[in-house]
Amino acid sequence: MTFFETIDIQKLHLPAILLALLILCMLLRCMRHPHLQKKRVRHTMFGYTLLYADQKGAGRRQEGFGKLLYSETYDLRGKPDYIFRKIGSKHIVPVELKSGSIGSEALPHYGDYLQLCTYFLLLEDVYGIRPKHGWLKYKDYMFFVRNTRKVRQEVLCTMRDMRSMLHHGAQPPIGSFVKCRYCICNGTVCHALENQRNGEKA
Repeated sequence: MTFFETIDIQKLHLPAILLALLILCMLLRCMRHPHLQKKRVRHTMFGYTLLYADQKGAGRRQEGFGKLLYSETYDLRGKPDYIFRKIGSKHIVPVELKSGSIGSEALPHYGDYLQLCTYFLLLEDVYGIRPKHGWLKYKDYMFFVRNTRKVRQEVLCTMRDMRSMLHHGAQPPIGSFVKCRYCICNGTVCHALENQRNGEKA
């Protein structure tokens, strides 16, 4: 009897199947949101130096901290919580901190996500460097967000819609679970999501 004949094939099948299912689930999740990765929160940025913080501090090195950043190209103003620069390169990374927790949610709150992605455009114009990614940090988890073409288009479309609303007045609301789930207006003064579930027009 050979070595391979003594192996219980049935015992090998179950772990192999479970491993294959785990890999498949991870691939499907990455395909749905290739620009987002959820990770356990950490508070250090190895290999990076602090370039900017939204709070002014003492010392010559922190002279520009707390300054309101402005992009004339996109007409955007903002103060990211932190901007880090990779040591030995021009690569910059915006980091946005949130006081709450995200728990078991697979995605960040949509407004927080858009805020970080808007900083991609702002920093590109202010520093002349396009950030490759950014970090959105909650108390328990953080999200690695890639600055992809799709993300860029999402921000630009949202900005266009918001400016259109300021110009022409409020538009009919379109319910979306991702966008509406944490909104204080959901189910109170706005019933767009509820109407969508019931198949009604908002």
